[in-house]
Amino acid sequence: MNIDEITEKLSVINQMGYVVSMRKGDTGIGYTLETLFGIEENNFKTPDFGQIELKSRRKGRNTRITMFTFNKDVWIVDKKEVIERYGYLDNKNRQALKCVVSSKPNNQGFYLRVEREGVRIYHTEGQLTTEWNRNYLVETFIKKMSNLLLVNAATRKNSDKNEEFWYNEAFLLTQANAENFLDFIRNDIIIIDLRMHIKENGSVRNRGIGFRIHPKDWNSCYDKQVRLI
Repeated sequence: MNIDEITEKLSVINQMGYVVSMRKGDTGIGYTLETLFGIEENNFKTPDFGQIELKSRRKGRNTRITMFTFNKDVWIVDKKEVIERYGYLDNKNRQALKCVVSSKPNNQGFYLRVEREGVRIYHTEGQLTTEWNRNYLVETFIKKMSNLLLVNAATRKNSDKNEEFWYNEAFLLTQANAENFLDFIRNDIIIIDLRMHIKENGSVRNRGIGFRIHPKDWNSCYDKQVRLI
């Protein structure tokens, strides 16, 4: 789908007005928009529209948005060992480790460092737990996020208490700023989310290590922005 086709489809979606969420919970906004575009849900490391990644957000919320996830071959210490040693019991009585990691130690003792070898997560006990090769990490950002279609939606609850979305604002951000990407991590503009727990069978459920950013900071990652609707 090229940019003209995307713009035309956005206009159609906008004119639909409020659309009932096709999935409950936080991910409903993205899943519903992707469904309206005809995109099947996937975990591909390539953009949704060939060279353009699609993201959406609820207006009035400043919660961080996941740019991409990167888990493969990054754990220096086994994930289960990390959860057992540094985790906690969640509200479902599972041993879990779900936390934001930035340059300052969090409540679980984890913090980030951008070093010559790569981006690393340390624990205050001195343990290196996780590491990304810096060049490969930047390449992943460029491959997945070189161009971004950011769609904002007004939200409301209908008489059945179901959430509805009106996708009424969209921006195309282009020319991703690869040179400053690692500085964004170093300065906590981009943070990392750990989202894991141990299942009843003893295996680890890892929802993906998310690289996340506030909507207000998207523009700093790109050199150009054009409003589409």
